[in-house]
Amino acid sequence: MPKRLHQGNGPPYPANRHSAWSIGSNGLTAAGQNELLKHIGRQLQADYQDVLKEPAPDRIRDLVRMLESRSDRQDDHADGEDL
Repeated sequence: MPKRLHQGNGPPYPANRHSAWSIGSNGLTAAGQNELLKHIGRQLQADYQDVLKEPAPDRIRDLVRMLESRSDRQDDHADGEDL
């Protein structure tokens, strides 16, 4: 018998189910789908605007600094090869 997962407030469903879901955009034209995606993007931006204004956690800032440092070193190395 397959493993069954439980929804928070509903009946269990099989873990290996492969049902497709849709937001109902399959019948839209390309322009309509484009407009729908723009609308979703604007809505997400509005919903998470406050979160985006919060400062990044220290560990994320440290990671960004480390990546920028590596990128700068690679750029310096590449510049030296051109000489």
